[in-house]
Order: sequence, then structure tokens, then C-alpha cells
Amino acid sequence: MFCTLLVLSCQNKKQDKDIEPFRSHPESIMELFPQPKVEIKTVGIYLYNGYSPLDAMGPYSVFTHIMGAKVFFIAKQKEIVEDGAGLKVMVDTSISEVKHLDILLIPGGLAQTYTETKDTSLLNWIRNIDRTSKYTTSVCTGAWVLGAAGLLKDKNATTHWFAKSILAKEFGANIENKRYTHSGKYWTAAGVSAGIDLSLALLNDIAGEHFTKATMLDMEYNPQPPFQGGSEGNSDKSMVEGLRAIYNEGVHPATHPNESLKNLHYDSPKDLVCGMSLGMGIGVTAYYKGKLYGFCSSTCKEAFLRNPESYTTK
Repeated sequence: MFCTLLVLSCQNKKQDKDIEPFRSHPESIMELFPQPKVEIKTVGIYLYNGYSPLDAMGPYSVFTHIMGAKVFFIAKQKEIVEDGAGLKVMVDTSISEVKHLDILLIPGGLAQTYTETKDTSLLNWIRNIDRTSKYTTSVCTGAWVLGAAGLLKDKNATTHWFAKSILAKEFGANIENKRYTHSGKYWTAAGVSAGIDLSLALLNDIAGEHFTKATMLDMEYNPQPPFQGGSEGNSDKSMVEGLRAIYNEGVHPATHPNESLKNLHYDSPKDLVCGMSLGMGIGVTAYYKGKLYGFCSSTCKEAFLRNPESYTTK
């Protein structure tokens, strides 16, 4: 945004005393747009069905501030990709078309993210990109995918609090309980919103503190949540364990594919309670008035059974 404001200010011939001090000091402009420490030309964010949108869009908003860089989304095919709630994004670049990226970012999700860890063609593509990338990064459970590609073994890394045990046990990462961390060129973020912090830290590594602060000001990034919380360490233990149980049920279809319920015929394409597409994973089912409904977890199923009419008559 501030690039646009700069252009507009240069075009405006009116002598405005409020902006005159800035115009009279061209070095201020150079401070906002310094020569980067690391040249970045291409930033690719991989999208897949079931990804968490803020994992991708938060970093996208930060990375688009890198001067001269092309920031774009990539999918397995040129296609419409849906997040877990059905938000559609048309991705017009496929992995077969991309041979090099300066920055690769893998966002997270839940069951579908774990499924991505079993996709040999995707993992081979990531390994090929990693050979020449300057930064290989992930947000949330996207670290599972980097781990499955063998890139985080014995390296310091973080991910969503629920996902840390899988990242350590299955993919050999050394878990750090931090908002974001890096081991050489491998940068990983904790859950969802932490992707913004990681991206800003990466921007600092690329262009320095002044440019990063200018980006934060442009985004008005000054988080002030209404409550303390948001992490495993500062939240009520019963809340943590309740969510852990929901996540366990949500990822179960991917970690135990032989027990999957996805091949049954359902009378709704989505979980009627949370709106998640059933293609992302089905944990439990319920019959109501001769119809079969699928749900991501027993929590959604129980909510449905308490008042099924409110969900089936919408």
C-alpha cells in the first residue's frame, strides 16, 4: 500500500504543508526502500484443499511488500482450491511449471495436510525447489510436509501446539516452543497467526529493521487481543485438552485411512455444524430422519443431535 501512496504523493503538485517535510528530505524515501540484504525475485505459496487460509494469506500480505518480487500461489494443478470451510481460490500456476523459488512457503491445515505428507510427487517437487531456494518455510502444520520431505530432520523447528508430537516422532524435528524459529534457511512458524510474525522476521532478514517496521505500519500490525491466551502454555488446561480431542478426531481419517468413512454416501457435502467440507475428512457420522450426515468430530455431532432441525432446515 505505501508504494501506491508514494506514487500518488509524487503526482500531487499541490503544496501540502503536511507532506512537504517528507518531500524536502528525499533520503527519507531511501530509508523506506533500502537496498535489500538478500535479493528475492520469486515467492511461491503452495495451496491445497483443506489449507488454513490465514496460514497463506497472512504471509502473502507481508511478502507482497518485497520490492521487485513476484508473489504467487501454486497448486498441484491449475485449479480452484478450497480451504476447510469452502473458501475458493483460483490458482493459475501448477507445480510442474515452477522450477525455482527464492522463498517457498507451505501453509498448514489438519487431515488434508497430513495426507499431503504421503504425496510422493509433491515431496519430490519440494526437494527440487529446496535445492536452490534461499528460504524454505512453513506455517502451522505445514511443517509436517517439510518434515515428510526430509528437510527438518534433526533441525530446530516449531508448528501448531497440537502438531508438535507428530513433527518430532514421525519426522525427526527438534521442537522449539517458540512463535517462529529457523535453522539455517529453514523457517517454521507455530499455529496459523504465527505465520505473520514469521514473515515479518523473514522480511527483517531480507531487508532490515526499518523496512520491516514500515511494512508493519502499512499493515497497522499492532496485535492487541482482548484476552490473554492463544497458546498451549497460557490457556486453561481443560480447554487445551478439549481442543486436542477435536483435533485428534479431525486428523484421524488421514492417519488411519483404512478406517476412513469418506466413501459412504452422505446427504450433505459439508459438516452441518462447522461447515467443513466432508472431503477434508470425516470423523463420525449420525443418522437423522433416514439421512446420513458426516461430521469432523464428535463435538460437531453432539451439537447437531441437540437440535438437528436447526441445521437441516437452513
